[in-house]
Amino acid sequence: MAFPRERCIPKEISPYNIQLSPEDTPGNTHVKVLTQESADKVSELLMVNHDHTVHHLLTLWALGATPSEVQAMYDLNKPYQALIQYHPASVAAVKLKEPAFFKQCIGNLDYYQDYVRFFQDEIAVRGVPAVVNEYLFKGDELSDDIFARMHSGFLHPMIHLGCGLEFSQPCLVAEALAAGCVHDEWPEWFIFPVEEYLKSNPDVPSKSLLEIVTGLQNDPVIANAVTPDDPLNKISDGLLKKVAKELVPYLASYQVDATPEDLQQKTTAMIHTCAYILGAAQHPGKVEAIDFVMLHMSTLGIFYPTFMAQDWISNENKKRMLQWKAWGDAVMYAGCGCPKLYPERVTGYTPKRPQDGWPELCHRANVYGDDGHISKVIRAMLNTQELPEPVEGFPLAKKDFLKIAHLALDSVERMLEPGQYKVPDKIKKTVAEEMRQDEEIVRVMVRWVRWCGVEGSWDNFPDLVEKSRDEEAVVGDARIAAT
Repeated sequence: MAFPRERCIPKEISPYNIQLSPEDTPGNTHVKVLTQESADKVSELLMVNHDHTVHHLLTLWALGATPSEVQAMYDLNKPYQALIQYHPASVAAVKLKEPAFFKQCIGNLDYYQDYVRFFQDEIAVRGVPAVVNEYLFKGDELSDDIFARMHSGFLHPMIHLGCGLEFSQPCLVAEALAAGCVHDEWPEWFIFPVEEYLKSNPDVPSKSLLEIVTGLQNDPVIANAVTPDDPLNKISDGLLKKVAKELVPYLASYQVDATPEDLQQKTTAMIHTCAYILGAAQHPGKVEAIDFVMLHMSTLGIFYPTFMAQDWISNENKKRMLQWKAWGDAVMYAGCGCPKLYPERVTGYTPKRPQDGWPELCHRANVYGDDGHISKVIRAMLNTQELPEPVEGFPLAKKDFLKIAHLALDSVERMLEPGQYKVPDKIKKTVAEEMRQDEEIVRVMVRWVRWCGVEGSWDNFPDLVEKSRDEEAVVGDARIAAT
């Protein structure tokens, strides 16, 4: 979904225009050297919006990609993006000012562009804080509906909001709100029941997200709820159709106090836990891979320090944001079949290029030809590495998040090796032939494991070959040489 944006003259940040600069909009997690040339290139391409390409381009900007690298990634992904022509000041956009019509159009993708223009105009007059507070945090039926919808679609509306706030681009905030208006409502199936449960059971003991995930894994009803023959979205059309009620008591155990200290501590812990789940969700007999569904837990988590830093969001609403995020993380984990976590696959991982530090990893991510998910994972791990050490007893140490970045890059770069890129017959038939999707879409389907705790999800990945003692000795020598 996309449309070309109007560019204002002169170039400036506005609800109708995007402009980056190293001084004013570097983002919170970025490499040391950012150039105005790259800022201008990304700003130029962002004015021809291609939905997920926005997230990719901004990540490339923060990771220090050159103008030519940015253009190359844009050109790679442009062919399969659907361009929707921009219609300024449409009749529907004006009519959305009528509350009844606004509510009537909720959930209807046909009105996306009209919602964008509506929110652009609202932000132009009232500013980002007032508009976001009204349409996400007011606490009435409409704002709760939109805010819940922001968490569907693998969290992309929330990711878009994070991009808008981190990089100070009100145009992207308008798009994020519009996306929330037209996304599906299924997150409401667990979010609101949990809130009602907590009202009726105010003394529920609070647990960490990691404790809740462990509880879900040990519950056979929930852990076995999702099956291979469930529909494409195994969360909304599998898990929640079967065990939504059973999930509620677990989710209700994650609670946040509306104090600056608890908000900060639990934001950090949430980010650590999402990274741990992402890296440790491996198969004991298969090579390392990253789950495409669960990676969104981390690529959204990177924006929560930004959300928590906004002084115009009340602590009560920050509390609600963080609770909804963690509840959604737990549901996403359960939707992936509650995969067993193997911390030793992270702590004991030997990178393909152990000498590479963050600068080299960022460059490898910038030039890797994909739709942007690997660069977003690398930036998310960089952000995690920059946080304080995990709490005592956590399965990973701060240094291990660099290993997850290595593991992620090594796993997707494996597709570049001779004989490693193999398209399963099912994907070839359904995605490439029947759906007639671009080759890049096919690559996305086989680059990552999906629903990694569900039976059969690892079938098309290479077996893990045990290293001989001689090979282990060589690896050990290499480690010593690298220190």
